[in-house]
Amino acid sequence: MGFELVGKKWSAETFAEYLQSVNLSWANSVTVHHTALPNLAQRPNGLTTTHIGNIESYYKIEKEWDAGPHLFTSDNNILGMSSLWRRGIHAKSFNANSIGIETLGDYDNHDDPLTGRGLACWTMTAKATAIILDKMQLPVSIRTVKFHRDDPKTSKTCPGLRVSKEWFLQLVEANMPAGDTKMTLEQRVERLEQLNGLA
Repeated sequence: MGFELVGKKWSAETFAEYLQSVNLSWANSVTVHHTALPNLAQRPNGLTTTHIGNIESYYKIEKEWDAGPHLFTSDNNILGMSSLWRRGIHAKSFNANSIGIETLGDYDNHDDPLTGRGLACWTMTAKATAIILDKMQLPVSIRTVKFHRDDPKTSKTCPGLRVSKEWFLQLVEANMPAGDTKMTLEQRVERLEQLNGLA
């Protein structure tokens, strides 16, 4: 494990290009979180690579973790933290086979996911999730897109009570790449069943 991606920053387009050379065969889902602290007002210009470096230090020193979530999303970019080619640390039940993404904002108390900067952050998270699922050749579903609060080993409300799973799944679906070279939904479902040992 590790923090090999600290300092990396992508747009949705450059992230899709980067992911082409990354082996994601260990994973079968994406788990979505919110930062809570900081919230949007505390980061008026979004997250920077310096902020991610500070979070890395917190994980290493305070929590004594040897990895963290894989990615953070902000208004206009995707920022790296832990290696995408192996497990990170972000949700106890899902660490072994799920890529963790932290969305900037507090969607329990302060920030609105449906308007303004909150919507921009969640749209970027949806784009990152769609790119990852497309790379893994998986459909958008409750089995491939998890919320931290879905973890039976937590009592957290993450990624925020204001964020509906149904709404986010629709947002991810709307951002899935399209084209003749992409797998059909049936092929993606078959791939998911294979990964979960159901086929």
